[in-house]
Amino acid sequence: MKVDKPVRLRDFVKAEGCFFSVVGYRNEERVKSFLRYVPDSSGDRELNGRRYRKLSHDEAVSSPLAKKYLSSGVFRLPYSVVEEVYKPEERLEFAMKSSEVRKIVDFFSEIPKGKMGVTGSRLIGLEGEDSDVDFIVYGHWWFRAREKLRKSIETGKLSEPDDATWDFIYRKRKIPLPYEIFILHERRKYHRAFLGSTYFDLLYVRDYDEIGRDVPEEVGIKKGKAEIEATVKDDSLVFDYPGYYPVEHPEVEAILSFTHTFVGQAFRGERILARGDVEGINGKLYLIVGTKRETQDEFIVSIDLMEKAGLMADFEKWHQELEVLPP
Repeated sequence: MKVDKPVRLRDFVKAEGCFFSVVGYRNEERVKSFLRYVPDSSGDRELNGRRYRKLSHDEAVSSPLAKKYLSSGVFRLPYSVVEEVYKPEERLEFAMKSSEVRKIVDFFSEIPKGKMGVTGSRLIGLEGEDSDVDFIVYGHWWFRAREKLRKSIETGKLSEPDDATWDFIYRKRKIPLPYEIFILHERRKYHRAFLGSTYFDLLYVRDYDEIGRDVPEEVGIKKGKAEIEATVKDDSLVFDYPGYYPVEHPEVEAILSFTHTFVGQAFRGERILARGDVEGINGKLYLIVGTKRETQDEFIVSIDLMEKAGLMADFEKWHQELEVLPP
């Protein structure tokens, strides 16, 4: 299939009758994606008279299509099997048929509509009754949207997630950290909110002229699991994919988060503790966090934030129970 614009993060593609979410920016040769929805006569979603089922991570990687396309943790689809590309910015009007989406678009009215979109099930028309709104803002406009979200929570125009929503997110994503440590980091990210009774995530995606950023996406040479303490040098890309944390460290160039759980986890000048896999990429060492959607014992935390909140002792108690890694 020939595409007019580059396929990028959070687009969806249809291939072999199934729907895949795009999970990267470097899709020149093949589409880096992950299998999300498959036809299933007993599925709980319906589109054009056909029923579909949403797959978990483990279901996707054990599916028949994984044998054909799964490589290094992602599905790599040749363009010859891509039947359709769904771009959030191009299908915003379609998504706005939902009053919930329309309210959010109106709330961010100062942002050009061409710089907004909705991804996930609402993008392709497979939303269920309880589907969240995964709301995208592209490029530098995202930072303006986040600032408005922050101010609106502080003034009461928006509400931060309630306890039930935080608990749902914590359990759904199988967060490895203690609950209070998770909440401490999440509350200052300002990328989740309620507009009235409508919950939405505010998701960052690069604009088209930013796709070529020099942030590693590909799998490197594995060097083993490690835990490092370092200081964040720059936070301009911590909400990107992967979340990019260049650090002051004698060996590691940067920490890369391939899970949304740990984007925006720390900011410039903060001391952090991070645990994941060390990989060599283009002659440099990176610590990779989020080798699976459920992150198990991998994490990024801000030491400064926990100390300020008086939660360092709680973290250290939990941390002592983890497997001790070799130096």
